[in-house]
Amino acid sequence: MKKIFTKLMTIITAIALALFLVLGIIVIIVGPEKTENSIKALFNIDNYIKDYKEILPFLGNSDNNNDINLNQKQVLSVFNRRKIESITNNPPLIVPTTGVVPTNFSLYSGPIEEGKHEGINIWTNYNGTGMDGKTYNKGNPVYAACDGTVRQVWDDNGDVSIICDELDPIYKKILPSLKIKTIYGHMANKANADVYIYVEEGQRVKQGDLIGNQGNRCYWSPQNIMVTVHFGIYDISVAPQVPLDPSPYIGVSCTTLNQTFTAGIEESSI
Repeated sequence: MKKIFTKLMTIITAIALALFLVLGIIVIIVGPEKTENSIKALFNIDNYIKDYKEILPFLGNSDNNNDINLNQKQVLSVFNRRKIESITNNPPLIVPTTGVVPTNFSLYSGPIEEGKHEGINIWTNYNGTGMDGKTYNKGNPVYAACDGTVRQVWDDNGDVSIICDELDPIYKKILPSLKIKTIYGHMANKANADVYIYVEEGQRVKQGDLIGNQGNRCYWSPQNIMVTVHFGIYDISVAPQVPLDPSPYIGVSCTTLNQTFTAGIEESSI
């Protein structure tokens, strides 16, 4: 019995030393701060799954239950209908969709290599369900936040990337970069082949054009059931590209829990 106990303790000690050695190598390679952030992000994953069940009841709008008519050009109104805190007096980009950010995990926090979240996840509603408040698939419409060109469409994650036209130089002093791209993710249904993307690679889009609908397909986290769109902004004037806080670009805080986003819509027969 004593020999068995001794062998067991030897094995446990060897495993502990191996883990300590691996951790030491990681710290040397990426640095102590990035290692700490990655560990914190790892242990915060469970909060992402449980928080949405405990927050607030469904806040869906019955007006959103109708399917979007794709034969009409959807344009966001120029006037400000957003019930939100203004970050800049006249931000260059528009809020791309309507919804809420009900979990800390969904907020913008920084580069993914530091264990952070490179964009903002805007849910159709607090329940994480779709437009009808019941099913977990198709959510609120998503619009182009800027004028630009569709760079890539990736069905596996329901992604669209748009290279924005260079922003007006008047924003040079208040924005980190005038050369950016925008990312819109999860615009597909994970349960079947439905992809809620209505643009193609190489297509020119105007700010406010309908480009898709929120969905729940997540290549990186297949267990996801929340109906959402991941919206991110990247500085493309540098290599590698750097994620940016969308807040000053769209005039809405992307680091505030329970922040709501409202896209004012008017239809045109153009």
